Amino acid sequence: MASVYASVEPQFTRELLSPGLRVGYTDEGGVWQFLAPSLSQRLPLRAIEWRNLVGVTKRIDQLPLHFDEISVQNVKKDLPLACIYLVKCEDLDSYRSVVRPPLVAWVDAMTAAKVEWLVLYVPLGTRPKAAGNVPNPIYRKIFDRLRADFAHRKGGPLLGGAIGPASAHLALQERVCKIDTLEGASVLGQRQQHESQWTELLLRLRHCVMDAFQTKCFQYEESLRVLDAKRRSSGWDFGAFFLAKERLALMYQQMYLQDDAIRHLDELDAIFVNLNETEKQAFQDGSKTSFTSQDPIFTQSPLALELPETQQLIASNRASARLVSLYCFCRQIRTLYVMGSFPQLLTRASSFIEAFLAELKEMTAENAIDWHQPFLWAVGACMEVSYACELSWSGRDDEWTASSVSVQVAQAIPVEEMSRALGNVLYLARRLLKNFARTSRSRNDLRVSFSSVQQGHIAEDLSLKWYQQLEQVFVAPKLRRAADVCEPYERCLSEVSHLASMYFSQSGRHRFAVFLGGECARYHLARGEFESASRLLRSLARQSEEDGWWTIFGACVRSICRAELALGRSTQAVAACFSMLQLAQEEQVGVSKEEMEELMVALVASLENKSTRDNRADSVEDANVSGCEPRVNMGELFRPTVAVETTQSSGSALEHGDVRVTLGIANDFPAGVQLEQVRIRFTRTPITHERRQLKDTSPLIRDQAVSPASSGEQPIDPPSKIEHQHLCPSQTVETDVATVLHKVVENVHNELEDDSHLLLEERNVQLDEKTGVNLVFLHSGVPVGHYTCTGIECVLAGNSFRLLPPSALALASFEIAARESTVQVAIEGAPLLMPRPLAHVETVIVSIQANDDVVANGTLEMRVFKRAGKRHVDQSGCIMQLNDEELEEEGDESCSEEECGIQLIEATVRGESDWDAAHFHDISSSRSGEEPSNTLRVAMPALSRGGFLSYVVSLAVPLIDQSDLSSELEDEDGSTTSVTVRASVRYHREALDTSVSSTTTEVRCAESTFRVLQPLTEVVRLKRVGARIFASIALTCNPFIPVVIQDYKLICPDQDTVAPEQSPLLTVEQDPNIKLRGTNLRPNDCVHFAFSLTCSAGFDRDVGNSFCSLQLELKYDERWLKTVRIQLPLTEVQGKRYRIDVLPRVQDMTRTLPGDAVEATASEPMTFHVHVQEEASRSNKPALADGASVLSLCLNESSERDWILVGRQLERFTLDPCPGTHDHCRREFSTQKRLLATRTGQLRFPAFRLEVNGQSIPAARVHCQQSSRRVIVS
Repeated sequence: MASVYASVEPQFTRELLSPGLRVGYTDEGGVWQFLAPSLSQRLPLRAIEWRNLVGVTKRIDQLPLHFDEISVQNVKKDLPLACIYLVKCEDLDSYRSVVRPPLVAWVDAMTAAKVEWLVLYVPLGTRPKAAGNVPNPIYRKIFDRLRADFAHRKGGPLLGGAIGPASAHLALQERVCKIDTLEGASVLGQRQQHESQWTELLLRLRHCVMDAFQTKCFQYEESLRVLDAKRRSSGWDFGAFFLAKERLALMYQQMYLQDDAIRHLDELDAIFVNLNETEKQAFQDGSKTSFTSQDPIFTQSPLALELPETQQLIASNRASARLVSLYCFCRQIRTLYVMGSFPQLLTRASSFIEAFLAELKEMTAENAIDWHQPFLWAVGACMEVSYACELSWSGRDDEWTASSVSVQVAQAIPVEEMSRALGNVLYLARRLLKNFARTSRSRNDLRVSFSSVQQGHIAEDLSLKWYQQLEQVFVAPKLRRAADVCEPYERCLSEVSHLASMYFSQSGRHRFAVFLGGECARYHLARGEFESASRLLRSLARQSEEDGWWTIFGACVRSICRAELALGRSTQAVAACFSMLQLAQEEQVGVSKEEMEELMVALVASLENKSTRDNRADSVEDANVSGCEPRVNMGELFRPTVAVETTQSSGSALEHGDVRVTLGIANDFPAGVQLEQVRIRFTRTPITHERRQLKDTSPLIRDQAVSPASSGEQPIDPPSKIEHQHLCPSQTVETDVATVLHKVVENVHNELEDDSHLLLEERNVQLDEKTGVNLVFLHSGVPVGHYTCTGIECVLAGNSFRLLPPSALALASFEIAARESTVQVAIEGAPLLMPRPLAHVETVIVSIQANDDVVANGTLEMRVFKRAGKRHVDQSGCIMQLNDEELEEEGDESCSEEECGIQLIEATVRGESDWDAAHFHDISSSRSGEEPSNTLRVAMPALSRGGFLSYVVSLAVPLIDQSDLSSELEDEDGSTTSVTVRASVRYHREALDTSVSSTTTEVRCAESTFRVLQPLTEVVRLKRVGARIFASIALTCNPFIPVVIQDYKLICPDQDTVAPEQSPLLTVEQDPNIKLRGTNLRPNDCVHFAFSLTCSAGFDRDVGNSFCSLQLELKYDERWLKTVRIQLPLTEVQGKRYRIDVLPRVQDMTRTLPGDAVEATASEPMTFHVHVQEEASRSNKPALADGASVLSLCLNESSERDWILVGRQLERFTLDPCPGTHDHCRREFSTQKRLLATRTGQLRFPAFRLEVNGQSIPAARVHCQQSSRRVIVS
């Protein structure tokens, strides 16, 4: 189960816009776009002082203004507090005839609505300037006329304390002002701003806004005073009082007076809480709107309350007491969130959640909601509130809210205070979870049905929202406790405890943090989650160390050691124990060094199985890779490095048959360690034995067991040719490294046993503290063969431990080889072999390079097969080639070769060589009458040194069953779609010695793995409408190889054979696929081709079983070009065609929307007229008159998800034959169907299908005209 807390999406901060006042503007001249940038630079209004009705002066540091456009023709009823009218005028005539009439109407509308207004004149400066570079006097005349017509002195009883000391002078300001922003130049010119005019505009704007705010506050306060005076009278309307009080609080919030806003909200909440019993009875009526188990607060988010709807319910006295309480709480925390008072918000949340939980439990007793939902709401509310505050406090809340909380306010909150508040809320969530567990045990009812998630997929479904994941904690059944499975409840409890512990630690409540951290660590240890347990225990140990709690510290360190040992990190366990020992000695605490001895005993007991003590028995078990594997490698405690040197190593001075093995061991322990024994084992595979085996077996079947000594293809930098090949990274040791040289001669101590095993051994190796040692083993007279390292181990305390795992021993292998063959065999080909009928013949290229050898009496043997249990295709889908050494390793492992159905046809020469080409035609023919099979044998000519020969091998790939292929592609790497092509070259090689010359038979092999797969899989869809056929071909790239579509061509039937005087059956009318040429498709990419075809008059008569072909030129790997043809069968579009018209009944439609969409309601079924018409053509007119057709009409499967057919689900009808020989007679049928929508929203028109004798008529011949139309269901 994923972290629930980290996936919380706070709901109460949604749509929480930043405070600010709305100001309307009317711009008939289009000058706002030039004025707005300069105005926004001078906003917000700053340093506003306002004296409220009781004489207290409030200071507004900054007041943002949000401007909304208001047109003259459509003045809104809900107008802002203040409005501005922008005037653009360049001459007096225009002022009288154009500007003044709408301005007079606008002023009258503002005056009637009691809205403060202001007129701003913005001249554009298109008139030429007068002498002296002064503005044209016409602008001054227009401005004077505006002042004369609309100037008005603003005085009144409320003005005295509106905006501070300067209000006595500002009371005489006029309502008309001017900004010469664009005077004297064009509209696009850059003009110097007149700061004095801007200052005057901002001063008048501030005065206008504060006057409007003062008036509104007086109205709301007066309304509240009247309503409050009637509280003791009968029939007092709490809804009206609530609405007026909340509007006043929201007004204060807009004006950035957050303290006054929260004060009014608190007063409103207090008034509601202190209602008398008679008043409370009005909210306990059963008709009041309350909560149900399906409300958003139980399904979406604990605070997912629809505030506007709830406000209307409360205002109309239709809300229950619980709904009012939750609404008031949401309003309070939203205001506190904007204020940045997070500690106060969290404190209020803690007290309210506990109180509201008790009320929800009462609803549980009334069976109004499920018994677990109160706990679900309470725990979810704790998580949502704490997560939202944490995000905003840390400055990471941009994703969940549009509200801007002051950074200075958030930074001013002390870390200790904020952490204490967060810890209290999260600890409350922990207590609620524990309370739920006690309640559930008493009820024995954890198996409550989960409404939105199936029980079988509770633990696996990661696509759920956080609240649904949290619901699993309360409704999921108990899971069986296993090593890797935990109950969702306990995981959530651990997460909440961990978060509370973290915040309590930051707030200074260290003891409580330590207690909760220990609870989380015990939870992880009990479930085998040692990584998490170790991390928590380390934090707990550090805290205990700082506070000097040594008893707790010792217990933590011992638990850390157990966790690290279980994780296989022995070094970490030792480091933890030594840190405890060192700190205990520094602090002079009574902890002895016996802790270290006990730890070593625990390490020895956990590292290896104690049942194997005999060295020879250990060797046999290691060679067979027994099942008793150690849980931890000793190599993690002693860092080993291994280097192997032979005569083939670069710069080596060793003689043939000598091998030098250097084993370095670094001790990281802070104490010395005595290793009783150090052993290195090798197993030899004789080369002569492999050659003898090759001669006795079939070259086509057993040629994978080729000797590396006779191999000409070697891997790049093999381990046997690398000087000092290190298995582990070399690290610097703190002190000097002691070097011990051991000259181990042949057969001393029976080290070379039965000519097949090599044992290198050293006894009593002392590793001092923080010191390393190098053990050098020199062995002479090593027989020819391939030596594989089977074990590097040490003996400690009577037990044998591996220093390196078996997977790391391969690099320590080496080879003692004779002079090797240099002949190289390689196989090349396209990465994909296309099956028939896409390709009749596929080819691969086999190349033979003689290099330094002379090839005589050579034979090329080819075989193609499928290897079961082996995978030689990498994850990218490229071909993998194996040389002789890799083939030898293949032969050592158990794998079977299966027939793949691919046949080898022939091998032809390619390229040039130093032999007679005419002779080649006599010796390298294909099969001369033999049936093709999966093997092929070709005689090769003699090749001199440096000669080269290349063959082109043809293969026939059979047709692949697509159903079987789809199941095979589900494999991890698609190995079941791969085949292996093996090429073996058997030839005579002259081996020169010091005394005699001899000839040996050498075999060189190479393998390449190819995928047998279609490069593109197609999905063809045809649709016939009248004389046109619409074809859609979806091509999906294979999962492994990218493909480039070089070119394409659509080939119609009889396109090449039709006579010139005859019209073709099909012609391409539209081809919109031109840009698809050169498209590069990555694996599993999809591309769509679409064509529009026109049918001839005799199409239905002459088409028969014809088909169209889409010819594609494909390219992949930048080298291989293939041609693929995809067939488009035309059988689906042959036969009678039908048209189905589905039209809604007019009286069932609420209204018709643009775009052919209709609107309907979901409460009543909708009636549709269904009209079925058989389309007539010249070819099927005789069939229309022959007899009646019995058809069945039923709802399409795609429409059954959105519609329910009311009535008969399948209606049979008959299309009677047309009477007479009239050309215009059509066979048709009409009916009505009533359908009920299954959901609201945008639905497709219902679609119907036709059946004949129980068989569906193909969709390609049934045209639904209204299938693209939509129904808006509400």
